[in-house]
Amino acid sequence: MRNLVTEVSKMKKIMGLDEASKPTYSPEVKTIIGILKDNKVYSAQIQKLINKIEYHSKQGLVDFGLLTRGIKKTLELKGNKNINIFEFFKQITKSLDKRTTKKEVVKPEEEPSILDKDIYKKELFFLQVELLKLQEWLKQTSKTVIIVFEGRDSAGKGSTIKKFTENLNPRYYKVVALGIPTPDERKNWWDRYRKQIEKGKINFFDRSWYNRGLVEPVMGYGTTEEYEDFMENVQDFEESLVVDGDYLFKLWFSIDKETQANRFDFRQKSPLKYWKYSENDEKMQDVWEKFTEYKQKLFDKTSTVNHPWVVLDSNDKKISGLNSIRYILQNIPYANKDEDVLNKEFPEAMTVLKPKVN
Repeated sequence: MRNLVTEVSKMKKIMGLDEASKPTYSPEVKTIIGILKDNKVYSAQIQKLINKIEYHSKQGLVDFGLLTRGIKKTLELKGNKNINIFEFFKQITKSLDKRTTKKEVVKPEEEPSILDKDIYKKELFFLQVELLKLQEWLKQTSKTVIIVFEGRDSAGKGSTIKKFTENLNPRYYKVVALGIPTPDERKNWWDRYRKQIEKGKINFFDRSWYNRGLVEPVMGYGTTEEYEDFMENVQDFEESLVVDGDYLFKLWFSIDKETQANRFDFRQKSPLKYWKYSENDEKMQDVWEKFTEYKQKLFDKTSTVNHPWVVLDSNDKKISGLNSIRYILQNIPYANKDEDVLNKEFPEAMTVLKPKVN
């Protein structure tokens, strides 16, 4: 008899069921064990898996509320409860083992800025509140806002649009980023863009009809006749967009050559941004001076009193982002403006190319 008791004791010890070998569990794990025992599905195998869960919980990887609900749902499944609950715990521990596997993460590019990160986030928050007020005003008045985002590749056009739209109601804004024009669209250049504009919304153009006045002649994608026709008629086209009292803004994001090269390099190396680097990007550094020449022609011809180009120094993306939002908000008479929020621009990083009127 004594030998039998001894053998049973040894077996319990091996299985982890004897009193001396019982681990000290957290209250959450004790609750789970209580549920399992009440349902008569607690075993040595389950205990080993629970020991793993207890270990992972100390690393903050376990939501016990979620786990408990999962156990209760598993106990309600049809079939053998013991098998169901064992398979459930096997899946949980396998998942937890994978969650602890470390992998090197490529951190997003952190460009230098004169603005402290917390101050930037606070200022952006209050500007986004103002953008929501603008949206409400557009809904009430049926007015339309059109914002053109232009500049060299990697100047920050797309990221700035994200700053604008992050908390807007998606029903009342539209982002327009058109691809290569079809032969028919090349012949009907103005209609290609006009038909994209939706009334009563903020329309963001990530590049625009100005492709014909800049990218196409620089890269050799268009004809001389197309370029000349564009430069001759663009002012009339823009005036036609606002005949109903709507609003058109033209933002130019300006960077220096070294900043562009650094951003191109980052794009190529980033597992999240590599798709933004294109064949055109490879050529942009080579045609830098030609791009500058056509840009200046564009400014001279198309920066008008009613629709001037607003040049934003975007070597510092935080500053250019805040400046662009403030400029738009300052120039639309929406209701309940908070002037204290809007009067904090960085004038040293923004130039409005408004011609003087004699």
